[in-house]
Amino acid sequence: MKRFVVLAVALSACASFANAQFKFKYCSIDYPAGYGTVTRGINERGQIAGSYADQYGNLHAMLIQNDTFIPLAPTTVLGTEYSDAFKVNDRGDVVGEVCDSVACHGFLLRNGVLTILDYPGAADTVAWGINNSGEIVGWWDVYDSSGNLYEHGFRWKDGNFSELTFPGSGDTYAIGNNDLDVVVGGWDSGPTTTSEQGYAYWRGWWFSIEAPFPDVAYTQPNDINDFGLIVGEEYTPAEWEAYLGHGFLAFGRQYIQLNFPDAAGTTAWGINSFGEMVGNWFDSNGGTHGWVVRRREETCPSIQVQDSSQLSSPQVLDSSQLSSTPVKPAAGRISVPGRLGMMRR
Repeated sequence: MKRFVVLAVALSACASFANAQFKFKYCSIDYPAGYGTVTRGINERGQIAGSYADQYGNLHAMLIQNDTFIPLAPTTVLGTEYSDAFKVNDRGDVVGEVCDSVACHGFLLRNGVLTILDYPGAADTVAWGINNSGEIVGWWDVYDSSGNLYEHGFRWKDGNFSELTFPGSGDTYAIGNNDLDVVVGGWDSGPTTTSEQGYAYWRGWWFSIEAPFPDVAYTQPNDINDFGLIVGEEYTPAEWEAYLGHGFLAFGRQYIQLNFPDAAGTTAWGINSFGEMVGNWFDSNGGTHGWVVRRREETCPSIQVQDSSQLSSPQVLDSSQLSSTPVKPAAGRISVPGRLGMMRR
């Protein structure tokens, strides 16, 4: 019954979306004493998943809850290695990536238990999205015999992986999913491609997505809520080279470009069922900041940092490739694979 109600509301919203004049109240998010802030996912409780950069440029996963920055599992590899949180579901389960000097690994933090996810045979694994049933989507990469790196999408639930590959693609990225089993992401023709299109996948059906803005060559949907609203980012070839493009909000064929005021570039990463959104904006000096659009927000929140004495140490599972012993982070840049690239923007 829920799906029919959602469909009816979505169809009604479509006409409203097409005729609406949208004015968003953007609020910048900056981790105190941090050197860069990234926000990527928001659930219906208003919790925000993301990361902050330390003075050495290392990212560390965090959650924003009740206007408080909470470092995630700071005594585990999430605090001692390079880590980034991408999405959080309504149960508070958080997914993302953690990288050592050899590879990147997906992670799931649930009820104080940190589980490391590695797709069998992959060079890297990244967990990008999670819905309320606990299904995780992401991508894994592998080198071919010529040394070319290819990405493939996956779904994971209860310890089981299944592959997601857009028909005829060279690379497929699964980035967001909702409670109606819809997955969104991007696909391209392979390592030498000069363009990327988005897609939506639902129970064996694939739908290509391309933002209808002038000269767009790259479209990347990053999240979808239960009403079918999609957020993502789009670039012209020149913008892609500069790593500075625009966010977008889409419903069906209706698109709205999202631009944080006076930013050099904007990305949109997360949207909940209330239409609240998060993403990142980039200043002219190359600085990275998070942003949020909340319901009926007249003033932007002042977000504090939680006292480290209140943080608990979670149990670590399936982490044979990573040290789970609490150690002090290295006083310097953490060595991570050079493969870390554009999609982390």
